[in-house]
Amino acid sequence: MPLSFRRLSLFATTALLAAAAGAAHAAPDESARARYERDRQACLSGNTQQSQAVCLQEAGAALESSRAGQLTDAGAPTQQNNAVERCDVFKTPDDRAACLDRVKGQGAVSGSPAAGGVLRESTTTTITPAPASR
Repeated sequence: MPLSFRRLSLFATTALLAAAAGAAHAAPDESARARYERDRQACLSGNTQQSQAVCLQEAGAALESSRAGQLTDAGAPTQQNNAVERCDVFKTPDDRAACLDRVKGQGAVSGSPAAGGVLRESTTTTITPAPASR
């Protein structure tokens, strides 16, 4: 029986941390105290998949971790790094430079993730020399 309680506790902790991480990502400007109050309200209303005592304990632990600087939102830098790494597939310097320009927002952008994807388009004009006349 204690083993299943440990598993349940681990699952509850993981779920709460995932919810807290999602909340932190959704509202990065919120203070740690405001996030704690929102989490606490969810605990008190029973809208979580864990006992009220465990939920409140985890909300308090998340508040303390946030105050200690252990809960940070590194989403934006990570996304930018991932986008830049995707350009590594291009072998020629010109193709890679064009990819980096698109990632940085140059060119036309259409679509959305909700619609199935974002299309980034850029136009490069290359002037080739005229063939030598005979």
